Amino acid sequence: MHTALKQLSKWAVLCVVLLLLGISSNAQTSKIDELLAQLKPNDPDTVQIKILKKLSTAYSSVDPIKKFYYANQYRLLGEKNGIDSTIANGYLDMGISYGIRSNLDSALYYFKIGQEIAKASKYESGLGRSYVNIGYIYDRSDRKKEAVNCYEEALKIFRKIDHKRGINQCITNLGSIYFDLKEYKSADNYFEQVLENLLKNPTGDLSLGSAYYSLGGSKRRLGQQKLAMDFYLKSLAIREKIGDLNGIALSNWGIAQLHIENKLYSKALPLLEIALRNNRTLKNIYQECSVLITLAEAYIGLKDYQKAEEAGKLALVRAKQTDAKIPISLALDMLSKVSAAKKDYEAALKYKSEYLAVNDSLENDSTTKQVILTDLHRVNIDNKNLEKRNETISAKITDYVITISIITALLLLVVILLILYYKRNAEKKIANALLQEQKHQIAEVNEELGALNEELRTQMEIVSAQNTELEKLNNVKNKFFSIVSHDLRAPIHSLKALFGLYRSGIVNEEEFGNLLERLEETVYNTASFLDNLLEWSKSQLGGIVITPVEVNLSMIINHNIKLMESQINLKKINVHNNVDEKLVVFSDLNMVHVVIRNILSNAIKFCNKEDKVIFNATTNNDQVTFTITDTGPGISPLDLDNLFNLTHTPGTGTSGEKGHHIGLILCRDMVMQNKGSLSVESKLGEGTTFYITLPTKPIEG
Repeated sequence: MHTALKQLSKWAVLCVVLLLLGISSNAQTSKIDELLAQLKPNDPDTVQIKILKKLSTAYSSVDPIKKFYYANQYRLLGEKNGIDSTIANGYLDMGISYGIRSNLDSALYYFKIGQEIAKASKYESGLGRSYVNIGYIYDRSDRKKEAVNCYEEALKIFRKIDHKRGINQCITNLGSIYFDLKEYKSADNYFEQVLENLLKNPTGDLSLGSAYYSLGGSKRRLGQQKLAMDFYLKSLAIREKIGDLNGIALSNWGIAQLHIENKLYSKALPLLEIALRNNRTLKNIYQECSVLITLAEAYIGLKDYQKAEEAGKLALVRAKQTDAKIPISLALDMLSKVSAAKKDYEAALKYKSEYLAVNDSLENDSTTKQVILTDLHRVNIDNKNLEKRNETISAKITDYVITISIITALLLLVVILLILYYKRNAEKKIANALLQEQKHQIAEVNEELGALNEELRTQMEIVSAQNTELEKLNNVKNKFFSIVSHDLRAPIHSLKALFGLYRSGIVNEEEFGNLLERLEETVYNTASFLDNLLEWSKSQLGGIVITPVEVNLSMIINHNIKLMESQINLKKINVHNNVDEKLVVFSDLNMVHVVIRNILSNAIKFCNKEDKVIFNATTNNDQVTFTITDTGPGISPLDLDNLFNLTHTPGTGTSGEKGHHIGLILCRDMVMQNKGSLSVESKLGEGTTFYITLPTKPIEG
């Protein structure tokens, strides 16, 4: 849970990020009323644009829909008057309106329009602002590498135009990336730098309040609780002064978390109520979810398990409304803790299993985060390499200048010799001889340069081939570990949790047996998946030797039907083998077994009781096409498109069996290695047909 809480704290930082991109959370109605009174239709367009911009900003924390309306109004006036900067800012504020409401796709759409307009009109401030906004969307979407690239591009622009607020914002964003990577010391250094910049060159209370809050978060993670409380209190004082509802909620939430860490649960409750009330006013379901989880934790500390469960369940509802993994994972983990505290161990195990399933995909994101760190180091290394290359090029240029100077001097000498030619014939012969010698030397130099160029080209081709091979091996490794982490961790952790409950005496032998039966099918399914995974990894790494022989297809099918007879009888599935008993294919025997066994197993897994599975085959020239057709529920178009995609989440069978795409990917690879092809057709409600084509005799090449 602590991992997810740390990531959710990152979201709090990102909420502040969005605020600093042009959002002021001043909720004072009098401010809005004053601006509305100033807005007059007869005023010049430039005056109306100025007021409309302020209204859009003022409505940010009160009504995001009205923020969109006023942003669109001043954008239209900008188009009417041909003011590109106003148009770009209008689109960016419209995107922010969607960002506040967590509609990330729409927000990204408007941010990119604003970016294109700013780029075309060379409006650098707007271009930098667009990069920061787009980076925020990428960060929220777990596209960390792209987010870092956007922040770095924005930082270049803001430094170029000396935009101090933009510079501080980019530094804060990069610090929040390190915060998300649990590099709290590095994040703290970034936040300290922002605070130092703001104290030297103030850019407003909103920025200062945000800086104090960010430092409160990093100090708390570093265990410096007194400093964290000081920064949180400073942040709260500033935000209460300017009426920043979102900031007030965040600061109270941070202080409440400090109280809970010190077991001062009663002191945390009123602060959490303030945070909860403000977030509901702003319709910020992300923050409402995080506050509810913290509230449940406080009630557990007070042993009020009923209220803790109510808060946890409401947090799960809000988490699912966000359609994001982190809050769902947090809510499930908290409900597991509440159930365990209530001694409802079956519910605790259920919530824990769901939590592990969701959190497993979050753990896989560590690979992406390491890529970001590598990429940041790569940027520094590339810069150093560029500096060395520049030094080398400068040295070569100097050599070229010297060479040109020498050649120029020689040409001048030739001119002098030509002039003297008319005077002295003897001197002409000497000059000609000298010229021939110089030409010979130049030719030798040219030959040496040509040889060096050829050698360099050869070395580049070798390096390119090595890089291609390394990239291929790295991709195989990444696929292998991604699959192992995703599909083996959850069942292992479930068994570990179950054995821990049994060993601690929380559940008796009868309860232990009942729970173990529920996990038995998961273990069998995981074992089958592991067999397929090892076969696939061997094939990807070149560890399988293909030995094609003449294989009787009908016998292989009958053998595998017999192997799965218990599963077939259990579901009362009708399996028919219509393949000619004399039909032969020329393929690797073991691979044909694996392909038929996997596809038949999938058909049984996803079919309902009394469905049919039918094997047929036809011969065309030197190839046999055999089909495996089932009358099951079929596959949706989305799942069909991603059937051979490792990143796609597989479904479950009709009896709750877990599906694994690795089996189908292994089948496709093995069929292709045997000079064949594999395809699939399916319609929802009608069933699925797999088409496998294999040669009947050896194929050259």
